[in-house]
Amino acid sequence: MPVLDKKVSSRPTVTAIEKCLRILDCFTPQQSELNLTQLSNVLKMPKSTLLNMIRTMENAGYIFKISNSQNYQLGFRLMELSYTVRSSLSIVQYALPFMEELLAHTNETIYLTTTMNGRVFYLECVFPNKRTIHYSTNGRTQPMHCTACGKAMLSCMSEEEVDAIIAKWGLPRRTPNTITNPSRLKNALAKYRELGYAIDNEEDSQNIKCIGMAIRNHNGGVAGALSISGSPLTMTDQKISEYAVTLSNACSFLSRYAHLFPPMRMQNIN
Repeated sequence: MPVLDKKVSSRPTVTAIEKCLRILDCFTPQQSELNLTQLSNVLKMPKSTLLNMIRTMENAGYIFKISNSQNYQLGFRLMELSYTVRSSLSIVQYALPFMEELLAHTNETIYLTTTMNGRVFYLECVFPNKRTIHYSTNGRTQPMHCTACGKAMLSCMSEEEVDAIIAKWGLPRRTPNTITNPSRLKNALAKYRELGYAIDNEEDSQNIKCIGMAIRNHNGGVAGALSISGSPLTMTDQKISEYAVTLSNACSFLSRYAHLFPPMRMQNIN
């Protein structure tokens, strides 16, 4: 897996389309509404040029203007495309029976992930009846250094790849337990490499503890990861040891279908 996909980054591109894609990238779960001035400031683009692009995207359903407001949001056309993408992910169809079995065995939340541009990318999730999350995690991205899936995948990567991800995203603190020092993270990854699985000990969210294991491709590289997530009260050391065996069986089977995971790339750092 290349750290920087130079072949892709050197291909000729269409500037106008690049600018439209940059507009879409401005919207985040934390900032789902933006006005023209805010977009202009972020993108360093003249408002007149930006407005023409936004109107074009609005006509196509990719952006819409909120009624009685100057703010824009992402359009529902993107949800349609998201459904199409998810329908084409055959790896999910192979993984779901194993995820359901893990759920039945543990009564904890089960995640299927891969890595996209140096972050954890959530492909699918199954929740127990005690579900406390009230939204879909499919398509969500998270840092790699503080999640069990992320650290499991990092532990399968070369030091060069790990350094590139740290350089791009840093090691932001999410909780008091988050590892924010590169040397400490690498020591933890060495331990997880030996164990064959990684632990998130309330490092991404407080009161959430996870065990994650990488899914390898035929070359031994990382294709994705599975994790079991619950509270520190239920995710005891004894349970984690038990869950590691069950995860290993599922990941070993899914490694046969590693080629069905989305391709992973690290885009050039802007």
